[in-house]
Amino acid sequence: MSIELSSDGSYTFFSKEYQENYHSLKDGAITETLFKHIFPAFYYGNFWGDLRVLDICFGLGYNSFFTIKHFLSQGYQQDLKIYSPEKNKKLFDELLNFSYPHEIEKLGGIEIKEILESIKHEGKYSRDRWCLECYFGDAIAYIKNFPQDFFDIVYQDAFSPDKNPELWSKEYFSLLYERLKPTGIITTYSQSGSVRDNAKQAGFFVYEVIQEQTRNSRIFCKKEIKCDKLKQK
Repeated sequence: MSIELSSDGSYTFFSKEYQENYHSLKDGAITETLFKHIFPAFYYGNFWGDLRVLDICFGLGYNSFFTIKHFLSQGYQQDLKIYSPEKNKKLFDELLNFSYPHEIEKLGGIEIKEILESIKHEGKYSRDRWCLECYFGDAIAYIKNFPQDFFDIVYQDAFSPDKNPELWSKEYFSLLYERLKPTGIITTYSQSGSVRDNAKQAGFFVYEVIQEQTRNSRIFCKKEIKCDKLKQK
């Protein structure tokens, strides 16, 4: 791994295995996390009961950690459960020495290093009304363990389709379709035409999210959404 500085001043990693950065240097690591994933998911989703999030894949944990921060700061009353596969367990050795943004250095008063240590050794961290579970292994095998209509939110944030095609296929999106709740939301940075087609063939409605802070992103859902900031693709 090597550390890269992104445009908003936050840092990310460059993966030598995939020859890609974990976040967009142009959009900024934090900016991309918030505006392409966290904010669209919570704005367009319709949640009840426990809030269940699938974070594909854990990486540096920005999506998961900023979700917890948003959940706590907005005063949600239900429980939050985040599930995230991660192929590279050795990544956590790097994360324990990584300087995280000050916004997420502590979550609910808990040091981020304590959370990472627990995940590394026990595979999860639980605190009050939120829990973060990380599965070290194949993402597709992990997803198959969940029942239908389980997830409220899926952050589709794997490496690009060219580098990680198995996590962008029609078959893969069919797995997600079965496990997403009827009012659930999938967020993604990808603007690929083949990804759009694969998602639509799996049954999803595909919308482009018109962004001001970053390049546009997309959401996938099971039901049509009417909103001026969305363009159906």
